[in-house]
Amino acid sequence: MPHTWINGASAHAVPADDRGLNYADGAFETLQCSSGKLACPDLHEVRLAGALARLEFDGPQSLAKQCFDEMKQLLAVVMHSGVVRCTVTRGSGPRGYAPSAAAVPRRIVAAQDFPVLDDQPMHCGLSQVRWADQPQLAGLKLLARTEQVLAAAEARQQGWDDALMQDYRGNVVSSSRANLFILRDMQFLTPNLEACGIAGTRRQLLLDHVLPALGFVPALQELVLDDVLSADAVILTNTLLGVASVGSIADRTFDLEGAKPLLSSLNAALFDCVTELSTS
Repeated sequence: MPHTWINGASAHAVPADDRGLNYADGAFETLQCSSGKLACPDLHEVRLAGALARLEFDGPQSLAKQCFDEMKQLLAVVMHSGVVRCTVTRGSGPRGYAPSAAAVPRRIVAAQDFPVLDDQPMHCGLSQVRWADQPQLAGLKLLARTEQVLAAAEARQQGWDDALMQDYRGNVVSSSRANLFILRDMQFLTPNLEACGIAGTRRQLLLDHVLPALGFVPALQELVLDDVLSADAVILTNTLLGVASVGSIADRTFDLEGAKPLLSSLNAALFDCVTELSTS
């Protein structure tokens, strides 16, 4: 059942002068929740604090902690299962880009049902929309997601499940909604995200825990489109997908039979890791 709280109280609207609405001045996190129990809250809280610090919010760590403590309490009351989005905006303020020193951050928690996901291999295309470089903001989940909105709209128009996105140097960065890994010669590679893109929590778990536990040494490097198309397997990963296999990219079809046992083990190991890092 959907629930929305603003600053800890049930509500469904923000004021028209909210800086998140007017200037995308804020950040957000999307988490899974089961019976009021959040999946990997510490990872998301750390990333939110990093985003708020980069936006120069006052007390970013304490604000992120307040948001997550509040979110846990609210979800435990309604015993929510599904998806939860926690958004922090600068709050209300006068027009103009420069934030007011008097602005009070606004905390928005929106709980919704888990979407119906197809577990079939994904058919992807290549988006014409490119990631713009911004090293100061790379890796963070800020409110301004225009590039991904356009890429996702293109995927829907073309009938793709998702669209791969490149930067302006031709490096593949991600899909419109997920991080990307390729398997080549029994090594997992994923794009580095020093200039653009979002550093997902599931990507972090794969790099730091899951893949090493399965005996792999994953590597971060620049990947051009030919690297992806010539891979033995391609996977996409985010909070909701877990690990999703890519069956085709445009006209390139991947033979997933040989990789199926490995991908199943990967998904199971990621599930176990997420379960271990979940809290009530």
